[in-house]
Amino acid sequence: MRAPPFADSPEFQRLVTGAKPVHLARIALEIAQDAYPDLDLDAYLHRIGELTERVRTRCAPTAKVRDVLGQINWVLFVEEEMRGNREDYYDPRNSYLNEVLDRRLGIPISLSVLYWAVAEPLGLSMGGVNLPAHFMLRVNDREQPWFVDAFHAGALMNPEDCQRRLSEILHQAVTLTDAILAPCSIELIVTRMLRNLKAIYLRAQDIPSALPVQHRLVALNRQDPSELRDLAMLCLQADRPGAAVDPLEAYLDRAGSDSEAQQIRALLEVVRRRLAERN
Repeated sequence: MRAPPFADSPEFQRLVTGAKPVHLARIALEIAQDAYPDLDLDAYLHRIGELTERVRTRCAPTAKVRDVLGQINWVLFVEEEMRGNREDYYDPRNSYLNEVLDRRLGIPISLSVLYWAVAEPLGLSMGGVNLPAHFMLRVNDREQPWFVDAFHAGALMNPEDCQRRLSEILHQAVTLTDAILAPCSIELIVTRMLRNLKAIYLRAQDIPSALPVQHRLVALNRQDPSELRDLAMLCLQADRPGAAVDPLEAYLDRAGSDSEAQQIRALLEVVRRRLAERN
C-alpha cells in the first residue's frame, strides 16, 4: 500500500489538511529534511526550547510585552549573534531553519520563524505580516501592536516605522493599510518560504533540489494551476515525463481555455507520445 503524501512530514501534512493549530517551526524543519535527510528535528526543537527558557528566566510573570521582546532580542541577536545575511542573501541555507540555528544567518522570514518559535511559548500573541519584499512579525499588546523586524536585529516598530522601513527597502513611498499589516495565515507564510527556495533553486538550475519544494507548493496551493504547471515542467527537466502527466492534466482541469492552456494541452500530447515510444 502506498504511503499517504508527506507521511514523513506529519506537521506539514496537518497544515495541508487544514488541521489547527500547527507548529510553524516544526513545519520549517520538516521542509529542511528534504535537503538534509539526516536532520534531527527534535534536537533542533530542543535548542529552540532552550533559547525560550533562557528568556523566561529573565522575565517576571508581570513583565510587559515590550520588555519580553527586549529580552528575546538580547538572547537572539546579542548572545547568539543571529543576523540577516546581507552578503549572500540568496544562499539557500538562509531559508532552512537548521542552518539558521547553526550558522546564525538568515533572511527575514526564516529569522522570523525562529523568533516566533522562541516567543510564542512565553505567552506572546504572534502573527506574520506578509509585506511586499519583506517579512515581519506582529505582536499584539493591549496598548498597540508591535512589529518586529527580525532581519534587523529584532527592531521594534509601530505602523509608521514599518511604512518608513518598507519605503527604504523599495526605494519608493509606500502606504501600509491596516489590512496589509494584519496577521497572515500559516499557509501563506509556508508558501512564501517555499517560493523563496523555489526561486533560489531555479536561478541555480538545481532541478533535483527544486522538485521537493515544488511538490510541497502544489500540496499547499491545490487551486493554483501555475504551481501544477511548474511541477510538470520540473518533472520534464528532470527527465521524468511520466511524473509530469498528472500535474499537466490537473492544470488543464483548473485552467481556462486561454493560449497557455492550449500550449499545455499540446505539451501533454507530446509527453504522452514520448511515453508510448518508451514502452
